[in-house]
Amino acid sequence: MNHSAVLFVKLIGSIILLLRAITSVSCANILLAEDLASPSHQIWNYAIADALVARGHNVTVIGPKTISTENRKFHYIPLEGLLDEIGVLPPDDYMHLSTLENIKMFNDFIFMTCNHTIHTKGLQKLMDYPTDFKFDLILLDLTATPCFLPLIERFNSPPAIVISAMLLSPVLSELFGNSFPVSYIPYILLKNTARMEFSERLHNFVFFKIDLYWKAYNSFHMEKMSRSIFGEKMQSFDTLSKKTTFLLCNWSPGLHYSQPLTPNIIPVGGVHIDTEKKLPQDLQDIMDSAENGVIFFSLGSNLRSDTMSPEKKNSILKVFSQLNQTVLWKFESEFPNLPKNVIIRKWIPQTAIFAHPNLKLFITHGGRLSTIEAAFFGIPMVGIPFFVDQHANMELVETRGIGVKLEYSDLTSESLLEAVNIVLRDRRYSENAKKISSIMRDQPQTPMERALFWIEFTMRNNGTNIYDPQSRHISGFISSSFDIYIYLLSVLCLVVYFLKKMVAVLWSLVNWEEKKVKRH
Repeated sequence: MNHSAVLFVKLIGSIILLLRAITSVSCANILLAEDLASPSHQIWNYAIADALVARGHNVTVIGPKTISTENRKFHYIPLEGLLDEIGVLPPDDYMHLSTLENIKMFNDFIFMTCNHTIHTKGLQKLMDYPTDFKFDLILLDLTATPCFLPLIERFNSPPAIVISAMLLSPVLSELFGNSFPVSYIPYILLKNTARMEFSERLHNFVFFKIDLYWKAYNSFHMEKMSRSIFGEKMQSFDTLSKKTTFLLCNWSPGLHYSQPLTPNIIPVGGVHIDTEKKLPQDLQDIMDSAENGVIFFSLGSNLRSDTMSPEKKNSILKVFSQLNQTVLWKFESEFPNLPKNVIIRKWIPQTAIFAHPNLKLFITHGGRLSTIEAAFFGIPMVGIPFFVDQHANMELVETRGIGVKLEYSDLTSESLLEAVNIVLRDRRYSENAKKISSIMRDQPQTPMERALFWIEFTMRNNGTNIYDPQSRHISGFISSSFDIYIYLLSVLCLVVYFLKKMVAVLWSLVNWEEKKVKRH
């Protein structure tokens, strides 16, 4: 065989291997399981599900129905009734919650979610699948509860990946062997920045530990509850969690505080952002025709503007009536006697609004997705945070110089007008926002490309824990070298003890000699 023929055979072999690698994950059967009844989290998760469908995969999503699944191409199994358990979240109810009350509220919510989820008809429908039914991959949203972990065992331990739209939570960080740097990364329920004084670091540490142990306590009881559905022989949550390969988290380099990440944690912050989304024609006309630009106001998908107290709504409206800009307000019901420059809509395609060059300012509740979207599109913000991570998000926005924070309890027509004017008139906010936007976009892959690569990588390699640090499989007591510190401290104490004893003996000998000399 001549040289050309050998090269040709090698080329054909390489093409076959490449085709095998590609087809090995084509038309894969994927399950995405989520139990957090939050529209913003569904938006994030569904973006991944839609992208996987577009890649030719068959995707089944089981979760609470908080947003429309119409025109979605994945198969959907609803967890009925979960949204009804939560009800409407009135903003005024969260004005005076302390950090400890926030922790309790969120952990009570987690326990309720698990208890409801495992008794739904939706989960039973999934459990009734044939025992040999094969999923090639399971995506588990563990932001709230670990109660879907037993699905790994139920479907014969296929590769599994954890996903979360809530940045990088301390619990999930520790779960993947990535020690949470509590000395300089703010705990999500506190109003801290990365630069903390001693008292702030003390609060950061204490509340981080309280939340960690509270969740561990909840997890113990949720595991017992889950055995009633998945069987008494169900493996422990800890054992099952170790079977997951990667964590895809909503953390964005360039915006969020820098922190070490182990190789099994993949940052895909902003994975849900669709830069190609178009505005409906009526909104497009509004944005195009606004001579002085547009201000967009939204409290996100979990809070409703129409449930604010009449005093707060009137204060906000009074400010809007004094502005030259057109104000687009996501408001969930009718609002009579609006000023001419204020337009309300029950639903607004947020990313498409951000992409329009005529948007000048975003007034927000400080949600994770909203702040990431605004930063990605270079829009300065005025933030009015309420609960969970929103205070920490707005502290970050202020630290980055892309917006200002206004406490809801301090919101008056005067304070809101002042905050709006500060951001609109000081060009530094807009300039900083554009710099952050440029950095967030300047990556070798888009967040979605990165997410899809590691999802398909996991299937190609049938799940792998080769990227796990050893810290994932040993206790924090050992990984932090605390045992070494105790040993060395013990040795030091023994050395000091014996030195003291020796000094005491020598001192007594000296005294004895002196007394002996005096006698003679």
